[in-house]
Amino acid sequence: MAMPNRALLLALHGGAGALFGVVLFVVLFSGAWSLGHEVLNDWLRPPPVSSTRMTIERAVARAREAGVDTRHVSIVLPSAERAAFRVCDAHLNCQLTFDAHDGRRLDDIPSLDILLNLHKSLFIGFPGRVVISLSGVLLFVLCVAGVLLHGRRWRELWRWRRDRGLRLALFDLHGLIGLWGLPWLLLFSLTGALSGLGALGTLLLAPVAYPEQPRQVFAALMGAPPPAAVGRPLETRVDLDALLARDAARSPGFMAQRLTLVNADDAAASVEIAGVQRGLPSTANFERHRYRLADGTLLEEHSSAQRGAWLRAFIAVQPLHFAHYQWLGPGWSAVLRGLHLTMGLGACLLCATGLYLWLQRRRAASAARVTILLRLSQGVCVGLVTAAALLLLALQLLPQSILSGPWPGRLLVGVWSACVLAALAPIKGWPPTRWLLGSAGLACLTAAVMHLILWLSQGRLPTLGADVTLLCCGLLLIRHVCKQARAARHLSHSRIIGDRHA
Repeated sequence: MAMPNRALLLALHGGAGALFGVVLFVVLFSGAWSLGHEVLNDWLRPPPVSSTRMTIERAVARAREAGVDTRHVSIVLPSAERAAFRVCDAHLNCQLTFDAHDGRRLDDIPSLDILLNLHKSLFIGFPGRVVISLSGVLLFVLCVAGVLLHGRRWRELWRWRRDRGLRLALFDLHGLIGLWGLPWLLLFSLTGALSGLGALGTLLLAPVAYPEQPRQVFAALMGAPPPAAVGRPLETRVDLDALLARDAARSPGFMAQRLTLVNADDAAASVEIAGVQRGLPSTANFERHRYRLADGTLLEEHSSAQRGAWLRAFIAVQPLHFAHYQWLGPGWSAVLRGLHLTMGLGACLLCATGLYLWLQRRRAASAARVTILLRLSQGVCVGLVTAAALLLLALQLLPQSILSGPWPGRLLVGVWSACVLAALAPIKGWPPTRWLLGSAGLACLTAAVMHLILWLSQGRLPTLGADVTLLCCGLLLIRHVCKQARAARHLSHSRIIGDRHA
């Protein structure tokens, strides 16, 4: 009975992984990119010319000067990931970005959003979000099947036989990542699946729960709407910075992330302070304090702590999936966010090694077809890594006036397409993967070094998270390429010697 079960698990784990391995790699890599999206935006900004912090009142005034209707506006406050004020409308569609120090207007970098939107929706809206969520279900099934397959060989997964050939090294590396990264892999898969499928379930059940007004389900989840305008002008207004300081004193564990003005010129105007509560896994959509704008009187307070256990668990899905650990405090947030990113990149490597091993195992049976699949998977996966690395290098080289244009995004798509074509090119002795990974490694190193030189030349020390990540990735990629080049030379030399003695 054990053999058929094991055969079934092998077919499930290997077959599903081979069929969807490339898709999972793209989803996981774009997800890792999404974790660093805010940090990369801040990483590409020039060093600030002032060390003072701009006030919220000044940010609202700068938005009004830029032509924004500040009667209904949301101000996203600076954070550890992004040192800027973002001015958004009521639907959180952000229009302006101001430097948090000197107040200068910053241009958005749309090319950084390409991989972010790829991970969110595959560029096809809500249906793509559902497809991405289903890939989380697939990842969960693959992880469970892998654990059941290797359940009797846990001790072997402690070793990494790096000196006994590429295939054994990749097999051990695949097992090590699967073992030590299992909690995070399950976290990625379950929270990713619930993030999209939960929203789909809400839309489907809304007509059942509220037959006459399906949209009322969102009011039940998010709370009642703000007070309506009464048609009288606002005579006095509380200072927003003072109100924020008073809210922090009233709720010591509350960390404000967003401030929203509603009907700011009306006597019934209100201001909402949204954020996260220390020790409570939630988001700014559910942790909100609303005040009267005229005198700063507290009107209402919403928190996920007031909800039932199942709804609180559903609310906790989003911060856990996107590594929003601010509710644990700044120290733990930085550590867990870095670990989250590391495990995300490890999951990409898990997909790549698993796909490579499966194709290598079947190369003898159908050499031509498997070779094409192997080259195609290498082109898509390695090409995406190379295109992303070259994009970051190009964004460091290009002047600020070009960053907000379409050319960097076209570079990403063009390089990715070229890498796929290069991998499929039937040229003997042409190792596209080695060249592409080497280019990606050099691009990561060069981009990080250039960024450090730019800041240090102006006497400032940047936030080192992005630079350290790029340096580590670049060094690991180049080290891998050098080892593969040495192994290829050794194999070629061994074959020559063997022929001479034949």
